[in-house]
Amino acid sequence: MNQKTQSLFEAWKEEFNACRDELTELDSVGGDGDLGIVMMDGFQYLHDEITAVGESDLGKLFYTAGKLFNKAASSSMGTLLSCGFMECGKRLKGKQTLSQPDLIILVEGMAEGVERMGKAKEGEKTFLDAIYPALRAMKEHAQSDCTVMMEAAQSAARQGVINAKEMKAVHGRLAFRGEGSIGITDPGSVAAYHFVNAITSAVRKWDHE
Repeated sequence: MNQKTQSLFEAWKEEFNACRDELTELDSVGGDGDLGIVMMDGFQYLHDEITAVGESDLGKLFYTAGKLFNKAASSSMGTLLSCGFMECGKRLKGKQTLSQPDLIILVEGMAEGVERMGKAKEGEKTFLDAIYPALRAMKEHAQSDCTVMMEAAQSAARQGVINAKEMKAVHGRLAFRGEGSIGITDPGSVAAYHFVNAITSAVRKWDHE
């Protein structure tokens, strides 16, 4: 594994360790209250195991990441992200290092993998409502440098979280509240924001290496 890829997994580990309490508090409102721990444990385990794999093919690496994440993060969100990582693996097959276009492939693979497994769509107050705006921003800024592109994605994901708050939940325990779910921040969308934010942090480090 090259330094760029390793720094990405390190960024995810650090991000989800830092946001554990935030996600736990948000998930306590309409879920099991375990999302913060699940995400922290999942990305910690993923980092520790994947960095020891020694695989240079990004496709195999991210496909393996999906299997590993599912093992450590035994929850509905863990399953969704596992499918997302495996979809990334399929799309990055044969790649050796992450280029700027590959970051778009990575985020798109995660979004579409989660969408397919969760049988959800944008506008239903989920992870997708932050990651898809981020993806669109990445495509819109694909001709800018990598940091500018990711900062635009980060901003779009943050706005996605704000927009999702005013949506009616369709999936998960929050959906049982019906109209009462409107005005509640969706923890899944916040998790998607942190997923994108970590990539942004990693890219900033790439610029200084």
